[in-house]
Formats: sequence, structure tokens, C-alpha cells
Amino acid sequence: MTRVDEPAGQALERLRAQGGRWAVVLDRAGDLHGWVGAGELVAGGTVGELAHRMTAWVPVGAPLKQAFGVMLQYDAGWVAVLEGSRFLGVLTPARLHEALRRSVDADTRGVRRGQVPFDSVADA
Repeated sequence: MTRVDEPAGQALERLRAQGGRWAVVLDRAGDLHGWVGAGELVAGGTVGELAHRMTAWVPVGAPLKQAFGVMLQYDAGWVAVLEGSRFLGVLTPARLHEALRRSVDADTRGVRRGQVPFDSVADA
């Protein structure tokens, strides 16, 4: 994660040190501003000037079906999880698969939907 007012060069150094290719960009209040790729940070300026609008997101508590739909709709490798406009985390295909597996396993054991862990993006 990075902030809108962080210098691009500084964000790039941190991203490279972490082995990342992109970063979520937050505004001063911690709300989601967008995302930025490592390749764009070489241009200089501030992260906020280089950030892209986030289109792939779901509200916390959304059904996994909705999260999967958003991921497919935007051909996204991850979706942001928000509470209002506050960024809580990301949901990746691996996490989504894990949650779906738990849901299927619970179905075979006869566990009711409300008792299935990971049946929403609350734990993203």
C-alpha cells in the first residue's frame, strides 16, 4: 500500500524491496484512491498523480458469488474489499478458491450456510 502524496520514487523503492508489481493507493483518510503499477512509478511525481481508478471492488460481507463475478467482469487478478470507501484488503483467486472449497465442504457435511466460515468477503 501507498498513499497519494508519497513520492513515486520512494514508493517504487519500497515496492521493489517487497517484490511487488503494483500497490493499492489510499488517500489521506485511508480510503481507496486506486492502484498503481511499478512501471508507472518511474515517471516521478506523486503516487496520486499516477494512480488508476479502482473498478474491481466489493463491499465487505458481499457473497463470494458477487466477488467472483466482479473478478470475472473486470478480468482482475484481485478485487479490493471496502467498508464504505475504507480499504480493508484484497481478495485474490487463491483466497476465493479457499473460501469456495470451505463452502462446498460444509455443504457435503450438511452445515447450514450461516455457519460456514468464509461464506463472504468479511475475512479478506
